[in-house]
Amino acid sequence: MNVTKQRKKTTGRKKIEIKKLDKDSNKQVTFSKRRTGLFKKASELCILCNVHVAMIVFSPADKLFCFGQPNVETIIARYLGRTDEFESSNRLLNSVSYEEYNKQYEEAIKILDLENNKLAEIQGKIWNTTSWWNEPINHMNGDELQQFIISILELRKNLIERARQVMMLPILYNV
Repeated sequence: MNVTKQRKKTTGRKKIEIKKLDKDSNKQVTFSKRRTGLFKKASELCILCNVHVAMIVFSPADKLFCFGQPNVETIIARYLGRTDEFESSNRLLNSVSYEEYNKQYEEAIKILDLENNKLAEIQGKIWNTTSWWNEPINHMNGDELQQFIISILELRKNLIERARQVMMLPILYNV
C-alpha cells in the first residue's frame, strides 16, 4: 500500500511587512478591514482587564469612528479632569456582590415558577369548565354524545368541502 503525503495547496497566511501604504485606495481598504478588529481588541481589553477605553479614529476618507467603554464622552471628560462620573457608578456596581445577584436571580425564578403554576391552574379551570369536548366520551350523557357525533360529521363535511376548494384554486388560477 503506497501512501503519499498530501501537501497544502495554499501557502497560508503570510506575515506582511508593516510600512506606510502609498495608494489612497489601499489605505481605505486596509482601514476598513482592520477597524473592526481594532475595536474588537479594545472591547476584549475592557472585559479582560476591567479597564475603561476610548478610541477615536479618523479614516483615510476623513470619517470619524469611535469606540468607548462605558462611553467615549465620559472617558474624555474624566481625562480632561471634568468628572469622575463612572468611578462613582462603578463603586455602586461593585458594592453588590455576585452572591447577591445570584440570590436575586433565584428569587425571581421562584416567583416566575409560582406565577406559571397559577397561570396553568387558571387555564386548566377555564378549559375544563367550558369545554365539553375535552371530557372523555364515556362521561357524556346520551344528548351530549349525539351532539358530539353530529359535530364531528359536520366538521368532516366542512373539511372535505374546504379540501375540494383548495385543490381547485390552483387549477382556476392557471387558466
